[in-house]
Amino acid sequence: MTTKDKIMPSKPNTTPESNQLELIRRGFTGTRLLFRAFYIWGLVALYNKKIISRKYLSDSSSSFGKAFVKAAERQKAGLIKIGQLGSLRSDLIPQEITDELAKLQDKVEPHPYSEIESQIFQQLENDPENIFASFDKNAIAAASLGQVHHAVLQNGQEVAVKVQYPCIEKAVRVDMAVLKIGMRIFGLLTIANTMKIFAELNESIHTEMDYLAEGTAAEEINRNLSEAPQLKDLFLIPKIYWEHTRPKVLTMEYLPGIKINDTKKLGEAGLEIEEILTHTGQLFLHQIFKDGLFHADPHPGNLFVAKDGKIILLDFGMHRRLENKLRDAIRHNMIATITRDVDLYALSMIEGGFISNDDAEKVREMAIFQFDPKFHNLSAKEIARMDFGEYFMGMRSRLKDIESFQLPSGVIMWGRSLGLLMSLFGELAPTQKPLDLISSYVIEFLSSD
Repeated sequence: MTTKDKIMPSKPNTTPESNQLELIRRGFTGTRLLFRAFYIWGLVALYNKKIISRKYLSDSSSSFGKAFVKAAERQKAGLIKIGQLGSLRSDLIPQEITDELAKLQDKVEPHPYSEIESQIFQQLENDPENIFASFDKNAIAAASLGQVHHAVLQNGQEVAVKVQYPCIEKAVRVDMAVLKIGMRIFGLLTIANTMKIFAELNESIHTEMDYLAEGTAAEEINRNLSEAPQLKDLFLIPKIYWEHTRPKVLTMEYLPGIKINDTKKLGEAGLEIEEILTHTGQLFLHQIFKDGLFHADPHPGNLFVAKDGKIILLDFGMHRRLENKLRDAIRHNMIATITRDVDLYALSMIEGGFISNDDAEKVREMAIFQFDPKFHNLSAKEIARMDFGEYFMGMRSRLKDIESFQLPSGVIMWGRSLGLLMSLFGELAPTQKPLDLISSYVIEFLSSD
């Protein structure tokens, strides 16, 4: 065997023709989903005119949501990301659809090792066997854009190597092109600024595909949290090994831990769930409201707990930076939500650029509805008994009257981060009200400059 035979990776079992055919299929699937989305929009219009029943709209919306999830799980790439972010827009999308989209998990079957080997060779200009002392060919995690392998550096340091799938950029480009067409057309039919929403989704997905940006974000968030005396001993973020990192390959410190929602193992390790949730909430609130740069994907697959109770934060691909003015407005909005201050709620919406002064009274009325004890700061068990139909219909009807309403850049990612945290709290502490776990810290922290 020659030297070339030893270091050249095997080629993926695909051809240019098969790749092209797959992209065509992807475009066809996206277009078909787009037409079904238009059909749902038409049904909503007919329902508003009392031409069709609520049940018919509900059944059709649920069917579309299930079809989207099935297509996304099959096609992966951008469709999974679009669906996950779409699940947060219950103000624009029927509840039956967002309920289905919320089930999307960015967890897929690993790609063949030959593809990973080829990508590493392209990025690091050498075979994994020559770069690392050992490299596990079996992935320890796999998602829609890439997968992670355990390896050991030549100096003995254990690392996790995140590798982006070859040709994923083309697949994402097709998905986003179809989405852009759809958002542009929907923009003609609704008061929402759909192209602004598209721009933020597009930026988020492409940022997530830049592993240099991910490594930089991880290091900055690590520095920011380490400078907070009350937080510096509560967390771990993996060190980035830049000499083995490129735009599509990220090599970082391997940090073993217990998955944050594995309550059985956490209990066996003597770790308190309530304390873990309180510390997690503090870490993310500090990122969002103090530093501005925050991890926007805090689902259980990215949060682990070390043996000493420290929270391990992984996967900074989905991150976002809030402008100072918007960050201050969201801080005031959160204080208003906790204290149920209707006037401060309206002022914070004006301050953040969500609405104009002309709609302040309408927002006060919406806040009164939101702060009704039937809907406000509920535990997971209370939410299970809540009348979602009354809540979402009430919110949509009020939002429709707020003509100046818009979402400033960064708010979708902020909503995703906060929504995932609240979901985690509900899963692990179903009898606890989320705001009660962190309210004392929030009021003291958010009220300070």
